[in-house]
Amino acid sequence: MFQNCIIPKDKMQSTIKELLDALGCNLEADTVLDYIQNDPNYGNSNLSSKQVNEYAQRLALKACNAKVFLKKYEELKNLNTDNLSDLILLFYKLVCDEKKSRISKPKVAPKPILGDNKHQITKDDLPQIKDKLLKAVDESKKLVMKSFEEKESKLRPNWYNSLDLPNWQKDHPAMSWDFPKDPLPIISSLSGIPVSSQENIIIDELLYLFSGISGNYIVHRPVKDTYDPRTFMISDDLDDALKQIVQQMLPLASNYSIVRRFIEHCNMWSGQVLHALVAAIEILLKDYYTMIAQLETEHMSTNLTLQKLWYFVLPTMHTMQVLAAIVTSIGKSELRGGAVLTVLHEKTNTLMGDVRAQEISLFLTERSCRPYLSILDQWIHKGTIVDPFQEFMIEDNELINKEELPVDYSADYWEKRYSVQRDRVPKFLDKFTDIILRTGKYLNVISQCGKSITKSNTEEIKYSLREQNYGAIIQKAYAFASKSLLELLLKEYDLMGRLKSVKNYFLMSQGDFIVQFMDATEQELSKKIDDIIPSKLESLLGLCLRLSAASHDPYNEDMRVELLPYDLQFQMFKILSIETEEEKEYKQNKDCPPLTGIETFSFGMEVKWPVSLILNHKAIACYQMIFRHLFYCKHVERLLCRVWLYNKVVKRFSEARLYADAFALRQRMLSCVQHLQYYMCVEVIEPSWCQLIQSLDKVSAPFKIISNKPARRTSKGIFLSTF
Repeated sequence: MFQNCIIPKDKMQSTIKELLDALGCNLEADTVLDYIQNDPNYGNSNLSSKQVNEYAQRLALKACNAKVFLKKYEELKNLNTDNLSDLILLFYKLVCDEKKSRISKPKVAPKPILGDNKHQITKDDLPQIKDKLLKAVDESKKLVMKSFEEKESKLRPNWYNSLDLPNWQKDHPAMSWDFPKDPLPIISSLSGIPVSSQENIIIDELLYLFSGISGNYIVHRPVKDTYDPRTFMISDDLDDALKQIVQQMLPLASNYSIVRRFIEHCNMWSGQVLHALVAAIEILLKDYYTMIAQLETEHMSTNLTLQKLWYFVLPTMHTMQVLAAIVTSIGKSELRGGAVLTVLHEKTNTLMGDVRAQEISLFLTERSCRPYLSILDQWIHKGTIVDPFQEFMIEDNELINKEELPVDYSADYWEKRYSVQRDRVPKFLDKFTDIILRTGKYLNVISQCGKSITKSNTEEIKYSLREQNYGAIIQKAYAFASKSLLELLLKEYDLMGRLKSVKNYFLMSQGDFIVQFMDATEQELSKKIDDIIPSKLESLLGLCLRLSAASHDPYNEDMRVELLPYDLQFQMFKILSIETEEEKEYKQNKDCPPLTGIETFSFGMEVKWPVSLILNHKAIACYQMIFRHLFYCKHVERLLCRVWLYNKVVKRFSEARLYADAFALRQRMLSCVQHLQYYMCVEVIEPSWCQLIQSLDKVSAPFKIISNKPARRTSKGIFLSTF
């Protein structure tokens, strides 16, 4: 069978198991032995020690712990283990070189299937069937445990995988403060013992049970689920009167077991909120253990009876019941972060009639909120998020850097980088979510502009049943962040100068520049869009900016030329069809004649951080639509004026009276276009601009356009709302 091996099968099997344990893969020793048995090439590899070391190094990369595997390999190598090089090569084929292992996989003769008609089951087959069933059960358990571990690994932070931490609960179950997982039988009998002696024995048993230790006459039963109530089995020899009192006190041990299981189930990746909750429960349990010690002292001095014990533990039973109910609702739903605080807050409000229970729930809620509210303090006072376990309501996705904003403006930055995770918002902070989000964003803008945030008299947020207590602090922080960002935009980044530049070019208030530009580009813009040279338009734009009054504008170099692939009518109807049934069907008509430069031309503007948060690509697109309409009206006016020049030549001839109606129509058309332009520029745009300036002088907060929610049309919110 092992013709190529010079070591016994048992010794080889032990070597294989040691390597597999160090490797931590899914292979089994029997599988490897089958490969060795059926592979004729095994044992014929003449590898040098250097080649074997290289294979071992590559194999270590696939191991769960590379250091452990290499250490085991060196140990076996120092012991001069026979056929070690062949085993390393075989493991490399099975684990690393998957394609090769699939091709060169030796064909194993099929084994007879138990239960087949050709193979009758006999008594000799029963041990084999038993082994296979036990093996199948073990494999199913491994799969279930693997699924649980994968689920838990998603909650762990990235740095956790680099740590080599022991699993204390699995490796050392006796360290648990809860009852053992395996059931224990009743090993003693109370028959023949007087009732008075039974009472002393049972009191001793109950004190052990209250601490999570199984007794001799009262033993625990195993639980199916982590948060199931624990039941107990009482000796049948116990007196009925004593047994009835004992059964009334056993829920205390059951609830204690639930609380202790919850504490031990919380690991280091459970989050800061659950850690704080567990620490608060441990404070309450410290008083509980003190009470148990005092009862034990009374019992040792023979001053404690079963009735007294029942009297002393009755208030504690209610406290432990409240704790068990809270941890069960949290543990069964597998809640974390803000969801835990929501459950605690609702539980505190529902316990209004029970003063003692509400005090306990309020204490747990206040302690659990501390790490969450600490993150909130950092966000609303400094604009930073320190959330290693992803529990805070606002998530920093870090999609793009501020250096990319001149290209992509602010859409991705504000709509995707900072987002509200609704499942992490505590219920008592739900109404302040939008204010909290914008407060941190404002401060984040200030810090990214290189300005330090100096804020004095910052109040720490503390949990309270009254929302006004922390609502006032949030509103105060929002007012400070709003005022600071507004001053930064208006004073240091000249937001008003930017807006005046937008008015000069997009709203055509710089008259001489527009006339010069249209005169210079008239021939080029009259061509079809495919025949226009954009670089020529750019050079003409730069020339007109330098020769006109626009040369004094400090932002004239940020102006660009854009040739859009659609006309204004299509752009506006496309926007109006968004979120309607016509959106998918609305497409540009391919039968339309090709567009000219006049129909597709528009100005563009390169806006830098942080003004790009206000003048983002959506705002610029709205200004472009206004400009395209005004620009085309100006073009029509120029055409009508040119017709008027041609008509002056016709008036020299005697037949000019025949064209009097045409002259009158041309004049009415020119007058209509001029009046339309006057109405738009003087009666709509200019008053709205003055209203905007007045609003900016009065406003004390920046613009809600920074929020990733759709901005409302208020005079203090969006500049475009006034136009």
